[in-house]
Amino acid sequence: MARAAKTGLVIAIIAAGLLFGKIYAANQATSISIGKQPLAERAERPIIGVGVHFGIGGEYGYSPQKSALILRSDAFDSVRDDLAWSLFRAGPGIGDTTIQAREPVKLFDFLDQTQARPLLILGHPNPLVPDGQPPLTDVGRKSFAEFAAKAVQTTAKRNPIYEIWNEWNMNAVLGRPFLVGEGDPSDPRAASHYSALAKEALAKIRSVAPKAQVLVGAVGMDPDWKWTMALLRSGALEGASGLSVHLYNHCEREVSNRSAEAAIRQISTLRQLLDSSGSNIPIYVTEVGWPTTSKTCPISTQTAANNIAQFLLWMAATPWLKGAWIYEMKDQGPDPAALEDNFGLYDYAFSPKPAACFTREAIGIIKSAGAMRLERPFPELSVIEATTSAGKRLIAWTSHETVSATLEFPDGMEPEFAPLCQQKATSKTIKIGATPVVITLPTTAPIELKAAIAR
Repeated sequence: MARAAKTGLVIAIIAAGLLFGKIYAANQATSISIGKQPLAERAERPIIGVGVHFGIGGEYGYSPQKSALILRSDAFDSVRDDLAWSLFRAGPGIGDTTIQAREPVKLFDFLDQTQARPLLILGHPNPLVPDGQPPLTDVGRKSFAEFAAKAVQTTAKRNPIYEIWNEWNMNAVLGRPFLVGEGDPSDPRAASHYSALAKEALAKIRSVAPKAQVLVGAVGMDPDWKWTMALLRSGALEGASGLSVHLYNHCEREVSNRSAEAAIRQISTLRQLLDSSGSNIPIYVTEVGWPTTSKTCPISTQTAANNIAQFLLWMAATPWLKGAWIYEMKDQGPDPAALEDNFGLYDYAFSPKPAACFTREAIGIIKSAGAMRLERPFPELSVIEATTSAGKRLIAWTSHETVSATLEFPDGMEPEFAPLCQQKATSKTIKIGATPVVITLPTTAPIELKAAIAR
């Protein structure tokens, strides 16, 4: 999942102007039409999930009861965890790679307490089988494929989504310089090695469970998406239910790029690359998050909350993105200065950070919404128009804390509004910042707003 190797990597970011139009002057106003353009209906609502740690042997302070309660109260659709290869043991004969199912008790005891759909990562090296650390030969790949098929058969009653391995491009082997590009075949992390494994595993899974939902990729940080596009060219994505990728930018050299906006630009670039290559494969972001550390790559709890809420709301208005899993539910360690310890929506003791409330309210908004339309009157201002069970709503935010905006409504109209997790108020002119603001309109009739922005 999140790895220390992510620290310090500078991802190449396409300038905002290339994706969202020209850059405006420092202070400018424009008009926005509400209710005049049709809103887009999604074929299905995006999956919103969260990662936990019950399946790989580490304790990390996770409680099955508390975790299951959070899944219910925060209304997550899915929960992601590891179904480790090493928890399925080889047969007794020398060289016998027959797989015998042995469910990891801790993980499945937890899943029994929740109705959330599991996303199970089929992976992790296995020292108990030949060529299992990692599987790079026919023998290792065959053994892994047999494990994957048996795991799918064993867990089918839980209706999981499956994911083949986790961040192969970052951790197939450890202790090497960060891999940039598709990799040379001499490097176990190369796309060619993962492609061979994914093809064999997917074919074996399809032979026993033709309709299983299987994601290929689980791509760790991949500048310019070169490793990912190599998978596409190799045919590794053929027959998969979707491509899964991870988004992390918390250690970008430019602090302004440690944002949801930068993550949105990055995933939008991937969609453009896939479209240009003639691929319409669905994209799933199976890890996205921002750690709230006090030293290495410091990000405040408020900024992390803003980023997560912005990303989820943007995803809801972006039909080609099928789901996102926040990494992770709670901090996996108590050290406030340790990068890997602090990705949680909740702290190590299960006390909520601001992101917990922001995520819960964003999920509530998304689940109440039907048709939606995203507009960017300025590159740094996002406005979603949505039809919800509470009536016509606008959800607006700026991309960075350093940018503020205002929405001015017609004379005589003072709609109710509230930034996430704050009290409601009414006003003709509403200030917008990095915390998304939810505005409930008193009418469904078309109106014109004035939007102004200050940088």
